[in-house]
Parts: sequence; C-alpha cells; structure tokens
Amino acid sequence: MRGKIAQSLKLSGGFMLLISCAVIHAEVGKTEKRYDFDDKVHYHQTQIDDNNYRLEIQSDSYQHFQNQSVFLLRHSQRLCKSNPFMLKVTDGVQEYERLPSKPRPYQPPLTALLQCETEPNKD
Repeated sequence: MRGKIAQSLKLSGGFMLLISCAVIHAEVGKTEKRYDFDDKVHYHQTQIDDNNYRLEIQSDSYQHFQNQSVFLLRHSQRLCKSNPFMLKVTDGVQEYERLPSKPRPYQPPLTALLQCETEPNKD
C-alpha cells in the first residue's frame, strides 16, 4: 500500500512540475487567458514573436491595483528568463487614491507590450 501511495505522489509531483514549467509560454500569435494564483490577477497573454509579448491585465477590484503592477514586473522577468526587458504600457493606467469615497467607474484593462532583450551573438 505504501509503495502505491509513494508512486502516486511521485507521478503527481512530476505532473505538477511539467504544468508549472509550461504555464508561462504561449503559442506565437495566439491569445491565451490565464490566472496568476500568487498575485490573484486575470490576464491575457499573446506571444508576438520569440522576444515580444502583449500582456493585458484584466481590471479587478480597487484593492488589486498594486497586485497588477507587481505582477506585470514579475511576469515580465519570468517570460524574459531574467534577461533585461522593456515594458511599454499602452492603456489602462489607473489613478491611485488612498481612500476612494465613491464607486470607481469602469477601468480598462492594463495593457503593455513586453520586449525581451537578448544577448548579442559573438561572431
């Protein structure tokens, strides 16, 4: 019985490792809807080519405003495999109010273009 449980845990662990490695990469030109459990952010990711991505973070509650910004930086670093990157925010920057006194109007998604820098070839 113990052997079956251990084998089952090993298979489950291996499967989860494969899933976690595959989560970041999207097919070129295809928009994928995703959710980040750490920062609790819904986003759409489109891989334009090997080094360029379009990220669209869906508007959420006012409390998640900081999570969206932090997520954008962390996710960009993961996609670029810790290489330098450049972010260009094209739409959806929200105003920050410490204590909002009235309901917020609809906010558009935070949209950014990500360009990963690559190391120059040594020829």
